[in-house]
Amino acid sequence: MGLDSIEILMTVEKTFGISIPDKEAEKIITVGDFHNVVWRRLEGKHNDKCKSQTLFYKLRQSFFDTFNLSKTDINLHTSLNDIFPKDNRRHIYFDFANKNNIKLPDLVLTKPWTTFLNYFSFTTILGGLVLSSILIIFFNYSKWALLIPIAGIILTHYISQLLNPKRIIVQPATIKEFTQQVLTMNYSTLTQENGTNRKEVESVINNIIADMAGLDLHEVTPEKKIADDLGID
Repeated sequence: MGLDSIEILMTVEKTFGISIPDKEAEKIITVGDFHNVVWRRLEGKHNDKCKSQTLFYKLRQSFFDTFNLSKTDINLHTSLNDIFPKDNRRHIYFDFANKNNIKLPDLVLTKPWTTFLNYFSFTTILGGLVLSSILIIFFNYSKWALLIPIAGIILTHYISQLLNPKRIIVQPATIKEFTQQVLTMNYSTLTQENGTNRKEVESVINNIIADMAGLDLHEVTPEKKIADDLGID
């Protein structure tokens, strides 16, 4: 397994609270192999009860109680950005997570600020790399000039941290996708409390692979080879 595959493996182990021996990990070729290995390691924790459904109802009830909503206000396709009020959203969002004792996906920047940060990082990092290359090649500067793009990376990270108060968008937006993401993030705890079932194990693994490899979820199917078909090193 390559470095990217190892990182995915470690995330899967952490998510499910298991340890996969190296000899078993080396035999993981397809996504289906991944499903089988994890399922075997979860022996004794089987439960046919659907945790994604249970979690959805738990979240929905908490939305009812927190925001004084009715059942007609919430369905699987309701946007979380319509539920969490814009005013003081970050505080309300984190308070909601603490109240329910669960991890929630990080809030993200609004589109204008995302565009700004992407443009800033492109300008400082790539521009710094071009500038340092020119200085080294044409003006005989030492390789210390390569510190310029590194400074760009550091500055971009610093600016990104400063923009944290601007991260107010809930993503994934719909309750259906949000519930699946929350389930993935809290699966180890939920498994220890209530057991698990094969369908959810496969769904969580697929979500981890898709998220970490930058793939669409529909691309991650059991027969796909992790390296050859999905391009994961």
